[in-house]
Amino acid sequence: MKTKPQKICYITGLTGTGIIILGSIITAIPYKGTQEESYSFLNHFISELGQMNVSILAPVFNTSLIISGILFAIFMLYLGLYFHKITAYIASTVGIFSGIFLGLVGIFPMNHLAIHVKIAMLFFRSGLAAILLFTLIIIFDKKHKISKWLVIPSIITTLALSCFLVLPKIINPGSAISLLQPKTMRPTLYLNSFLEWLVFITVLIWIVSISIYLIKHKSTPHATKN
Repeated sequence: MKTKPQKICYITGLTGTGIIILGSIITAIPYKGTQEESYSFLNHFISELGQMNVSILAPVFNTSLIISGILFAIFMLYLGLYFHKITAYIASTVGIFSGIFLGLVGIFPMNHLAIHVKIAMLFFRSGLAAILLFTLIIIFDKKHKISKWLVIPSIITTLALSCFLVLPKIINPGSAISLLQPKTMRPTLYLNSFLEWLVFITVLIWIVSISIYLIKHKSTPHATKN
């Protein structure tokens, strides 16, 4: 017997993941940049898929961000309710804000660069905080609401987010803006955008891993008792 938070959690988790993946693929296929280059996750930022007047299907990508952001916020809310403890409520609150920021990234695409960057960084930072908190909850949870094996994708995602937030400031400080200039030649591999895509992939794997576990796991009166 599955609980309501459990069901809503995996439904929103898988649906949101599917929408953002589909939105990214649909938008990336016909993409042509300012130099008529095709899209590559090795040297293009994720948000470039949503850049109006450059990405031909930018509205599709931005809409997928908005919808996925809403679903991600709901996923975080019900993940906290599933654990049913104060620390999880704190983690889910941070996660809800992260989902809201993700949706706002779609509302303010790269054409509004200053506010776009601020909102995107708020998403990454709040996402890191939320996932780190849930990682600790999984590690120290004595009721085994979620398998300890899920600590592995949780730690990998936390490391990916940490690397994205820290390494570019050390290795490529200030180079992101210059890369977006129309006549700038892109390197074959650009660390900042590659790490951003690494975060994208690991966060989705984290959500899917938890969602699949919740689908397979049957709650018991003992497991749901606080």
